[in-house]
Amino acid sequence: MKAMIISVGGTPEPVITTLLTHRPEYVCFFVSHQSVDLIGAIKERTRQAELSFTDYKIITDDTDDLVLCYARARDCATRMTDWGIPADEVLVDYTGGTKTMTAALALATIGNGSAFSYIGGKSRTKNGLGVVVSGAEVVHQGVSPWRIFAVEEKKRVGLFVADYQYDAAVAVMQAMPESVMPSEREIGSGLTLVLQAYQAWDAFRHGDAVQKLTQGMKVLEPCCRVGASESILPFVVQCRENLAILSRMQGLTHNFKDPHELLLLDLVSNADRRMRQGKHDDAAARLYRALEMAGQIEFKKVFGCDTGMVPIKSIPEALQDDYARRYANPEKSGFVQIPLYAVFQALSTADNQMGKRYMENREHFDKLLFARNHSILAHGVNPVSRETAESFIQLITRNFLSMPMIEFPKNLTW
Repeated sequence: MKAMIISVGGTPEPVITTLLTHRPEYVCFFVSHQSVDLIGAIKERTRQAELSFTDYKIITDDTDDLVLCYARARDCATRMTDWGIPADEVLVDYTGGTKTMTAALALATIGNGSAFSYIGGKSRTKNGLGVVVSGAEVVHQGVSPWRIFAVEEKKRVGLFVADYQYDAAVAVMQAMPESVMPSEREIGSGLTLVLQAYQAWDAFRHGDAVQKLTQGMKVLEPCCRVGASESILPFVVQCRENLAILSRMQGLTHNFKDPHELLLLDLVSNADRRMRQGKHDDAAARLYRALEMAGQIEFKKVFGCDTGMVPIKSIPEALQDDYARRYANPEKSGFVQIPLYAVFQALSTADNQMGKRYMENREHFDKLLFARNHSILAHGVNPVSRETAESFIQLITRNFLSMPMIEFPKNLTW
């Protein structure tokens, strides 16, 4: 290790042993007023063993005050940062000092990726209950206890995923230092890519989602094949299914540029996730666009043109005069651009089943559209109620969707 943080107690031998074992270039001693005088003797002994290092002392004024000791221990970590030493090159030895000091030092450094060391012994005074007998010291070094700390971080990621909070999930994953979880490094990098994919997908950045999800699966699937983490297998299976849907959507929409039934399904599924988060106004905004998209897709199938540039002669004759008067395209004579209701009216008049279903439910749609139009995300100040949003999504799924919702994976454990 390039550097060490060492708590110092009433005897110098454990400190000398750990220094001579690890031979750091930089040392920050965490001491009390009672133990600070030992530093001179410790440095003299290490110099005799041809070990020299740059050192600094952090003194706690009260060795039994956990809050104060924690603050001083954090100062030790800050000193390493000031020296420009990354946490994964710092070894923390918490052998010496009071129980409060050692507890504070562990708490202050457990989350930053440093490794830990402790000096035990083959024999102790007081029939094995006292201090280590001088000369019988044994160094116990393990990897960082990040795994203990990371249990809670992993739980947080799982909770964020379950609630579709991908921004937060990605932020937690990126804050986990790779160097302190080597056995899970591949899984962690793969999961980060996958969560970034869902982050992009949920924000309608479908192209980015395809790229990230493809990259993430290339990392995670080999991990599953070698049994690196069986617990993530169900999550990976659902990711694979989602990637197949996304890739199919990419092809059918010409790289997400053209409306299609699968893109409509994706939009309604997005609204459904906003519903589950209690974001009813966000859901209603998406559902309005979904209703509009459903009409546009069907209109092009029936009449062969987009709703923004419709040859007046292409629509049913019974509607031509009215539409020419009300929806004339100011940029091109003989063409109309028709809004949502007129789209479904034209479809219904042309004996199209989707148009007929809309007209049959027109009263319900009008009530929902009125609530949406007066919402704070449209033209008013009133929030959309849960009941309104639920009625809206049920009406759309019942009349315009033939496939189940696209379900994102919600259960992530590893």
